[in-house]
Amino acid sequence: MIPVELALLTGAGKTSFFRARLAATHVHVSKDLLRNRRDRQARQLELVEEALAGGRPVVVDNLNATATERAALIDVARRRNAAVVGYLFDTTAGDCAERNRVRSGRARVPDVAIFAAARRFEPPTHEEGFERLHVVHAEAGDFRVSPAAGPAIVFLLSPASTSGERAHVLLNERTSFPLARQLRSTTGAPLGDVFTFLSSLYFRGKLTYARAFGRPPANLCPAFVITPGEGLRDPAEPVTLARLRAHADVPVKTSEPRYLEPLVRDAAALERLAGARCRFVLLGSVASTRYVEPLLQIFGDRLLFPSAFVGRGDMSRGGLLLRCVDQGEELAYEHVAGAVRHGPRPPRLPKRTRRA
Repeated sequence: MIPVELALLTGAGKTSFFRARLAATHVHVSKDLLRNRRDRQARQLELVEEALAGGRPVVVDNLNATATERAALIDVARRRNAAVVGYLFDTTAGDCAERNRVRSGRARVPDVAIFAAARRFEPPTHEEGFERLHVVHAEAGDFRVSPAAGPAIVFLLSPASTSGERAHVLLNERTSFPLARQLRSTTGAPLGDVFTFLSSLYFRGKLTYARAFGRPPANLCPAFVITPGEGLRDPAEPVTLARLRAHADVPVKTSEPRYLEPLVRDAAALERLAGARCRFVLLGSVASTRYVEPLLQIFGDRLLFPSAFVGRGDMSRGGLLLRCVDQGEELAYEHVAGAVRHGPRPPRLPKRTRRA
């Protein structure tokens, strides 16, 4: 991960924030430490690439005022498949000038430089390549960080198995628990509830997470379920026993037209309806081509996945997603295209504690 520090002006508190929050874990790169070099920009990029190549996260502690200045840093991160995180400091030009006046030596700059930087500042956007953007508020020597408004996000949930032991229980005509009776009724049961029963922890985690963190464009739901034979469906849509049995007859593989054609049709329609600014996050196995190939065909570099999924099994992913909802912390996403989709198994999840 490469957090790119973005401050409005000199004196905004970039370096203090680094020392307080990131110094213990991140390599510090700043042009202020390269004052005697003529090739400061080139050397800065070299230092960032060296750190990323060694698997170490980096903080770039510079003004980074324009999209053009940030582009080279983002390009280095993308080449190394690193997530780019921006911190935008909520500080006025007057506040920065006031802090600057108490500095001494080379740390102090003319006030005119601060106000000139304010005039040329371009607010960062996700379209530049930032995975996440945060706003930093400095208050009485402390820092409060809040997420900046991000692009629209719609989640795509991989389906639950319709052939396992739990499916046999649900499809049994003699089963009498409430969900089974609802499924056999003429109105049916919500697809999300049915798949949650079939998959238990994993699908429950995906659906709960998508409802908590989805930011869909107007008139769209926050998540769509990939189904065998019916393309993308709203998890609130009711399904009947007959439809669920039809799902069980369709193999989920790209060589099966009954699965592939409805999925491609609905993904193309969703891409048009959502607009160019929307991103699509796959909550499912990116190691499986049965989801990735058809979705990449439609969404391209707007198809993302949680990088923390790599190396985890289904139950671990479900538990991770539920813990994120408990703590109100959204995962980091990376592009599916070009990503490393296989990796070592991460450590076991800590005991689940729910936020009050």
